[in-house]
Amino acid sequence: MPHITHDQFTSRFTSLMLGGRDLPKKEQDLHLLFISAILNLEHQHQYSEADLNEVLRQWTDQFGVNFALDHVTLRRYLIDARYIRRNPAGSAYQLNTKDLPYTYDETLKSMDLGKLLADARSEREERKQRYMKDSKR
Repeated sequence: MPHITHDQFTSRFTSLMLGGRDLPKKEQDLHLLFISAILNLEHQHQYSEADLNEVLRQWTDQFGVNFALDHVTLRRYLIDARYIRRNPAGSAYQLNTKDLPYTYDETLKSMDLGKLLADARSEREERKQRYMKDSKR
């Protein structure tokens, strides 16, 4: 099963967030987005649909806007991609820990994705300002 490293994640996540307007076509990029959405979920914790929706809504409010992605659609994608399991009654959800389509470095769980994105935006703006300044010479 493919693995996404910390460096791969950091580089691609910021690129997708800063430039994406549709869900990524590349499989690895799509799964990288899915992984970013589950990083705040706790292992072994059973979530009610309302609780899971709240966690996913926080992600979509911050990051899903770029992709016109709402929490309900994201939840379905995460279930279909096997990152989240649903019990047969559909009343409880749990983070899947076995047979994931992609694995990822555990260090990603401690990342502040909002700060990562803010830093990338700031760096991009600084480069743009330097370019504008240099091109006027």
